[in-house]
Amino acid sequence: MQASKALPLALLSFVFVSACGFSGGSSTGSDSPASESPAVSSSSGGGGSDPSGPTTGSSGGPTGSDDQIIATPSVPGTLDVEAGANQTITVTFTSSDGLPIRGLAISGTTLPADWSGLTGYDCRNVGAGDSCVATLSYAPTSIESGSLTINYIFINNGDGPETPGGSIVIPYAATTYNNIVATASPTGQVAAAVGGSKQAVTINFTTDDGNAATQLTVTSDLANLPAGWSSAASGFSCAIVSSGNGCQLLLNFAPASPTSGALALEYSYVDDSGAARTGTLNIPYASTSNGNVVATVAPSGQITAVQEGGVQPVSIAFTTADGRAASGLVVLSDLAALPAGWTSKTTQLTCASVSTGNGCQLALTYAPTAVARGTLSLDYYYLDAAGTVSIGTVNVPYAATTDDNVVGTATPSGQIAAIVGQASPSVAVTFTTDDGRPATALQVTGGLSSLPAGWSSAQGAAFSCAGVRSGSGCQLMLSYTPVAADSGTVALSYSYLNDAGEAKTGTVDIPFVATTDNTIDGTPSQSSLAVTSGSVTPVTIVFATDDGNPATDLAITSGLSALPAGWSSSSGTFTCATVNGSDACELGLTYAPTAPASGTLTLGFSYTNDSGIAKSGSVSIDYTATP
Repeated sequence: MQASKALPLALLSFVFVSACGFSGGSSTGSDSPASESPAVSSSSGGGGSDPSGPTTGSSGGPTGSDDQIIATPSVPGTLDVEAGANQTITVTFTSSDGLPIRGLAISGTTLPADWSGLTGYDCRNVGAGDSCVATLSYAPTSIESGSLTINYIFINNGDGPETPGGSIVIPYAATTYNNIVATASPTGQVAAAVGGSKQAVTINFTTDDGNAATQLTVTSDLANLPAGWSSAASGFSCAIVSSGNGCQLLLNFAPASPTSGALALEYSYVDDSGAARTGTLNIPYASTSNGNVVATVAPSGQITAVQEGGVQPVSIAFTTADGRAASGLVVLSDLAALPAGWTSKTTQLTCASVSTGNGCQLALTYAPTAVARGTLSLDYYYLDAAGTVSIGTVNVPYAATTDDNVVGTATPSGQIAAIVGQASPSVAVTFTTDDGRPATALQVTGGLSSLPAGWSSAQGAAFSCAGVRSGSGCQLMLSYTPVAADSGTVALSYSYLNDAGEAKTGTVDIPFVATTDNTIDGTPSQSSLAVTSGSVTPVTIVFATDDGNPATDLAITSGLSALPAGWSSSSGTFTCATVNGSDACELGLTYAPTAPASGTLTLGFSYTNDSGIAKSGSVSIDYTATP
């Protein structure tokens, strides 16, 4: 049966408890471990009976084992699934010491959208093997990322009815299959005069869906381009590519002799589903010798400015490629109706003569007020050196950037609490940008190589992401298995380049505490009294923790308000806000029998230990009064 995407707590608990054969009540049949209901032996950790607690029968396992349930996902780290696909992941529940544990149930868990649970497995006890397995399915429909947290409770084999719990975090990300597209500016055939000034050509790399791809590398040999072509670099790469993010290759065409052909640029990249891809851009070119007018944009490449406050002056110089004079240049495009953010100092540009000087220039300004990207195309016509009417186009790619920040978020949030010797739930630190636009070159610069005691990283001492944005799957996985009671903060510092190319830094702080799951013991000054009637004997009971670490909220819950004959206390109630290894928490009693008697004084008490678990215990004093 297919479960809904957001399973209610009651249904999810039913799936685990019923499917695994667990039961909170009695049933018939001596072969069913869930049918036994023995009494739990009393100790400082608790007392009373619990039908689902540890048993003394052969099928329930030995008592006194304070074991835990360990949850292990079948996919370590982040679960990456392509949008539109479906992937199954299993969670195996095992006992930390191999002894059987009963009473497993899912508590306080709602599956995120696109997640569903599958029933149909069966297990009676959570043991050391893989017999207790939960199967989940993740079928994303769009790009997303997050963390699925499964909380569970169980009853271990310790001497008490307390119900420990745990949780497991499964980070996930949905990606898409996209392409990197290369476009040349100016468009069409690239023309330059033989022996004249060079023609600048800009190659823009963008993705066809706006989502990030990574590891772009031009695989063509830029040091051995066709005759007349050159590049300032022998190699070219971009860590991350999206829409208008400044991934541009600059080339120059300056032919020394008549030539024509097509320049083929090959490149490779990794799309946002993690697949390796390749592409090719073909640029037709030819040399001319009739005084063609070329437009040179400064600054070259993509024009960028920061949204709300950034201003970038741009100049376009019109010159002839071979130095021969052209005339009658007119910019045909409407300079009063430029794209948003663009302004011109003039509504029309005309130049009577154009040659190699810089006297024919158009001054523009790019000051974006909103996030945008595109290409400004300006058409112009002129009479070349032979008196022929020619038309040209200049393309200016542009993008508005944002002064965004990379934010690191830890899941689970808040303080990470763990018990000494036991692994805490995995901690996923997810890095995203605060506006969804890309940042690059993220790396953890401090704190990862010198983590506090008990902390470890699944990725080792170094962590980096070529590109960061919402849903990019940039996650650092940490785990915490403390070896001693401790507290502190994991401070991870990181650096990156934001969307505007500015170097920035940040810090993620993860507070943590390790406790010892301790108990409170009550120790009477005399555990056995033998007195004569008519005598008066003071007795002091000292409450202290077994490891010296504090416990809280101790209260006498039974026996004090109705003491046996001859026993008395200054009050019918007794509490201590904090209990540790000292003798500060003491209860004073008096035994003054007036007649022969014998019996056992038993006082029950409750408290909260240093792991936040509610526990109970009892203290007893045997007494005899003779004539």
